[in-house]
Amino acid sequence: MKAHIVLAHPEAKSFNGHLSDISRSVLRSAEWQHTMSDLYAMDFDPREGAHHYKSRQDAKAFHPQTEQRFNADNQTTPTDVNTEAQRLLECDLLILHFPLWWFGPPAILKGWMDRVFVYGRLYRSTMRYDTGICSGKRMIACVTTGASSDNCAYNGREGDTHLHLWPVLYPFRYLGFDVLQPEIFHGVGSAAFLEGREDGLSTLDTYADRWTISLETLSSRSTVRYNRDDDFDETKRLLPDARAYSPFIRHKPDAMPD
Repeated sequence: MKAHIVLAHPEAKSFNGHLSDISRSVLRSAEWQHTMSDLYAMDFDPREGAHHYKSRQDAKAFHPQTEQRFNADNQTTPTDVNTEAQRLLECDLLILHFPLWWFGPPAILKGWMDRVFVYGRLYRSTMRYDTGICSGKRMIACVTTGASSDNCAYNGREGDTHLHLWPVLYPFRYLGFDVLQPEIFHGVGSAAFLEGREDGLSTLDTYADRWTISLETLSSRSTVRYNRDDDFDETKRLLPDARAYSPFIRHKPDAMPD
C-alpha cells in the first residue's frame, strides 16, 4: 500500500509538522510505502500561469485548462506538477496537513490544487465524481485551528469548521477520492494548548495521541457524505427526492440540509 503526505505549513517545527512526522511514523510501522511533499520546503510555486509552460497550444492567450490538457496529452506537464500528479495517481491514501488561516487553507495548498489537479490527467469531462480517475483512493485532512472548539462549533462565533472545510475537501470528491471525515484540532497555539494538565499531558500530547489512533483505525473511519451522480437530473440539479447533505447543495435557497 502507498500513501502520500502533503504538508502546508511554513515552519517544519510547527505542530502541523509534528503531526506529519507522526503520519510517517505510523505508516512506517504499518509497512506502508509513503512519499511526502513539504510544500514550503519545496518552495512550490502555487501560481498557475503561462510561465510554467514551455510548450503552448495557444501562445497568444493563456487558458489554464487548455494548456494543462495540451501538455498532459503531450507529456510536457511542468516537472514539479508532474511529480505531484504522479504521486496522487500512485497512492492509495492521501493525507493533508494544514492550518486553517482566515477560514481557509494556506494559499500554497490551494495553489497546489490549482496546478496539480491537471485537466486531462487527474480528471476529464467523463471521469469525475463517481467515475473519477482517483476512485477507490482515500484521503483525509488533518487540520488545526487557532480558535477553540466552542468558537468553531456549528453555533460558534467563527462558524462551523466543517463547513469552512467543504470547499477544500470537495475538489477531492470531484477527482473521485473517498473523502474521510477530517481530523480537526482546535485551539492550537493557545496558552491552554501549551500548558500541562493534571494527567501530565499537554493538549499537544493528547492531540498527537489522537492522531496516531485515527491513522491506525482509518479502516473504520466514516466518509463525508456527498450526493451520488444519480442524485442529479440532466441539468445537474438535485432531484426532488434526493437527500441534501450540505448547505452547499440543497433543495431550496433558504433551506438547511436534512
